[in-house]
Amino acid sequence: MRNNYNSYIYGSWIKWGAIALVVLILVIGSISTYNGLITAEQDVQMQWSEVENQMQRRADVITNQVEVVKGYVKHEEKVFSDIANARAVLYDNYSDMDTKIAADQQMADSGRRILALAENYPELKADKLFANLQTDIEGSENRVARARGEFIGKVQIYNTRLSRFPGNLFAKMLGFEKIDYFKASPDALQTPKVDFND
Repeated sequence: MRNNYNSYIYGSWIKWGAIALVVLILVIGSISTYNGLITAEQDVQMQWSEVENQMQRRADVITNQVEVVKGYVKHEEKVFSDIANARAVLYDNYSDMDTKIAADQQMADSGRRILALAENYPELKADKLFANLQTDIEGSENRVARARGEFIGKVQIYNTRLSRFPGNLFAKMLGFEKIDYFKASPDALQTPKVDFND
């Protein structure tokens, strides 16, 4: 009789211990998954901020250096107004990601058009400040491209965590959603045409 009682108590403890262990594993797994999703989401947001930072840097560089060009090409006002419009959108904290990407594309196109002006104005091409502008624009383009590439990598990591088990279960329950990858504007897929005769 005593053996049956002892085996019942030990069996009961083992059963409750096993249930507690399973619950503990589920809780730890849930916390780990949730923290991983939060970390990945924050990485994406941080990297998008870096993309915006580089876009604004390019806007500053082009806007500040464009004064050099204005002295030579006073009648090319469309280029300068396009730069001002794009810059205003890039500095607007309430613009969404797609609007900022479109404004950044406009800024990049304007920068290329400024560089193309040198072909029509040989005295501009020889100016040292214009050479600095060329270097600044090219450097800005590289920084923006690198920041975009890192953003795409962070989005991939985040979206992968949302898609894999058990992240996909927790993501649905906790309201996490996939983030779109950076997409170039349709115009970026075509070779840019620079024409100052408009």
